[in-house]
Amino acid sequence: MSGQSLKGPNSTMRPATTPGGSSSKSSVIRTRRKGIYRREEKDMLSSVGRKGLVSMSLYKRGGVWWSRIIRNNERFDRSTKCKNKPDAQRVEARWLTQVNEAGETLRPILLKEQRKPTMLHALSLKMWPALESRVAPRTLTYYKEAMHPLILSKLGSCYLHNITPEAVEAFTQERLEEVGPSSVNGSLRTLRRALHLAEEWKLITKAPKIKLLPNEHQREFVISDELLIKMLAHKDCTGLLKKLIPFLIDTGLRISEALALTWEHIGLKPKQGASLGWVYVSKGKSKYAKRHVPLTERSLQILSDMKKASTSTFVFPAENGEQLSRHWPSEQFRTLRRAMKLPKDCVVHACRHTFCTRLGEAGADAFVIQRLAGHSSIVISQRYVHPTPERLEQAVNRLNPEAVQ
Repeated sequence: MSGQSLKGPNSTMRPATTPGGSSSKSSVIRTRRKGIYRREEKDMLSSVGRKGLVSMSLYKRGGVWWSRIIRNNERFDRSTKCKNKPDAQRVEARWLTQVNEAGETLRPILLKEQRKPTMLHALSLKMWPALESRVAPRTLTYYKEAMHPLILSKLGSCYLHNITPEAVEAFTQERLEEVGPSSVNGSLRTLRRALHLAEEWKLITKAPKIKLLPNEHQREFVISDELLIKMLAHKDCTGLLKKLIPFLIDTGLRISEALALTWEHIGLKPKQGASLGWVYVSKGKSKYAKRHVPLTERSLQILSDMKKASTSTFVFPAENGEQLSRHWPSEQFRTLRRAMKLPKDCVVHACRHTFCTRLGEAGADAFVIQRLAGHSSIVISQRYVHPTPERLEQAVNRLNPEAVQ
């Protein structure tokens, strides 16, 4: 075998020779397995590392070895299609050689399919039709409005794979000079949704983590009984608001949910086994919005009086009998707020917040509040639960033997 060459899958190697000058097949195989490939891999790591490689590793998934290569905040996971680790190491060494020769970018080397890079503004045009069937119309409008500042910024003309946490932070700081944390977080939520869609459509390998700003302002205005009496007696309180405000406070419905109610969704008489009338929300902000809400005596009286005079299928109809737009009562509420010189936090949504706050003060737990309010997460409902020392003691006293009996 002296003078001959042994070709491996990816490289040509000379056989090892014995001290006397003769070659040995076993020594060649041993050298190939234990020496050359490991030395080649080590050399690739050191040479590519000097040009910006952060890390590389092999890991097993479903019986097949995968390679993970990270450089310049770009991470690529790709199957070696090898079930044997030494074979996988050879494949990875070949990739690293290509990366070393390519210079700074991993993308042309490691992506299986070469796609034309996509900019954020182009992605936004593609995501609106895709989201129409996934989110509510108001949520889609929210995304479009929050995307506008992103498109006007440097991120709008940025390729998706170049949107890094550093680039997002630069946008955040620049945007904070003009608006507050709540507005900035709206854009960050929209960007996060867009990049997750890009990952789903394989336009990028992995969406970067986007952290929202802390201390986001929360509207926490509560309409007390005394204030409600003054509001309903004010000269700028319209006939619609005199019915709608107490109804929203007693049911906790969102304004859009209340205006979409039809009389078939109202039960003025209790169901079998129940003692209160009910209102059924068939569609709302999320899938958790579907719910039955029992009626208080006041809300039952309001609906009973409206039912007698109603000629529309909608409970709170427009003048032509069709569904009323949420903007009309919202504008009437703002007029009333300005006339009474109430804080800006006093908006229509404060009625819903008042409902949840009163439930929490009455001792309802977070799960009951979530069910009645239709919250998508228990975390939202927990904001309204503030256990007092007395309630904590009552809970522990229930563990005493005499309480169990």
